[in-house]
Amino acid sequence: MRTPKKFMCENDQIMLQFWKNLLRRIEDFEKSLSIIIQGPLNNRSINTIPQYLKYGNVIVSCWDNNDLSKLDKYKDSINIVVNKYSDIKRYPSRPGSQAPWILQNHTTYNALMKVETNLSIKVRSDESYPNLDKLIDKLQALPYSKNWSKIITSNIYFRYDREKKFHPSDHIIAGLTSRMRDVFRMSTNLCSRKQPDIDFPEQLICKAVVESHRYSSVEHADILDKSNSKEIMKRHFDIIRISDLPGHIWTSSYRKYDALYSEEDWCHDIKSI
Repeated sequence: MRTPKKFMCENDQIMLQFWKNLLRRIEDFEKSLSIIIQGPLNNRSINTIPQYLKYGNVIVSCWDNNDLSKLDKYKDSINIVVNKYSDIKRYPSRPGSQAPWILQNHTTYNALMKVETNLSIKVRSDESYPNLDKLIDKLQALPYSKNWSKIITSNIYFRYDREKKFHPSDHIIAGLTSRMRDVFRMSTNLCSRKQPDIDFPEQLICKAVVESHRYSSVEHADILDKSNSKEIMKRHFDIIRISDLPGHIWTSSYRKYDALYSEEDWCHDIKSI
């Protein structure tokens, strides 16, 4: 017995609409974004939460000795991860370092485990980036690119190869959430082990970026090989200039955490590394 033509047409229309809706949901997920504010609570980032919420979900990853009442205004619209200092006692601090390297990695990784979006941006809690348009344009292009695994950082203290090898910036870090989780899982674990030839926390994160990807792609099975350092950095990183992020405030321990605005002699384009 033949199926009536009218029924077949109606069924085809239903299936077509189903696939259109599914495609729309997939596309929406691919562009979905979370912004992680990492570190001790600071008014610079707290005051920027309304701007961050315009882009997507906001996760604040702070510490158990912070005054959480500062977040009361936003607690119904953000996610809050409270990290315990007692959990990091197993991670030794580096002699002479400004602070144990584990702090940034621990708070970022714990926040990433709460992310439900495809893309993630990590910012420092003592900095402010109210306009992330150009970074997000670059970030949302990743899933459609052959370079989908790249990590995007700012140019803040991104060192030229001639100055310091494998020294990206750690002030803004962005990428696919799955990649970010792999990176900060490894960087957190690396903090508990002595790392020869790594002198700065940015280099430790770089090692995690480069070597965490080697397990998922033979083509990119890299290690921190100084003889090929430029090509490795180009393969795994991209850079957004803070001059392309209007209204930004950045800071540094070397500048007593004062509000800073101008660019300096950093690597501004990965092609120039």
